[in-house]
Amino acid sequence: MSATDATQFSARLRSVTQEDHHAAESSDFITTLMGGERSARDYMLLIAQYHYIYGALEEEVRVLAADPELRQIFDAALERSGQIAKDLDVLLPAHGLKEIPAALPATEAYVAAIRASAAEPARLVAHHYLRYLGDLSGGLAIGKLVSRHYSIPDEALNMWKFEAIDKPKIYKDSYRDKLDVFGANTSHAEAVLDEAKRGFQWNKSIFEDLLKASASELSAAS
Repeated sequence: MSATDATQFSARLRSVTQEDHHAAESSDFITTLMGGERSARDYMLLIAQYHYIYGALEEEVRVLAADPELRQIFDAALERSGQIAKDLDVLLPAHGLKEIPAALPATEAYVAAIRASAAEPARLVAHHYLRYLGDLSGGLAIGKLVSRHYSIPDEALNMWKFEAIDKPKIYKDSYRDKLDVFGANTSHAEAVLDEAKRGFQWNKSIFEDLLKASASELSAAS
């Protein structure tokens, strides 16, 4: 890989995953949720799945965070597990639940993939990128939309608050710069590209499972 290619790795990553990214974010569940066509309970079910996803991701990241090649990317300021726990403390009782809903089959598959990726850390970088850069991009709008559409209280929207990151755009630009350095290694680059594409596909499957779970609940209630 030439120096020019290396500096463009983050742009290449975005381009290579664009189709899979679009397919995931265009899934019926997420588009109707963001469009105000679903329910506060559906939002709670989504956050419950994030409990499992971020729990696995952050456990694996912490194990590898001291690695010289990874520590600049694996920033603890991005962690969401504690924020998700705060949200579920509010969301679960609001829907008559004492326990977090079980992980859906697609969530279990995604969690297994995240844990397996730690054996080849470049693949874990792909999941890190997919989740946190998404949260700092379109994810920040999700809190505003669900608050507006479903009257989700502010104390249940911690998932979308990054208190330690004052300027998300500057942070994202810096993150991409670090990815460019990491992607200068060809084997790293190919692993990240491959795993990121798979990651968006797993996310699409989770949205499909959430749609089925929501429909099943509606059918049981009728």
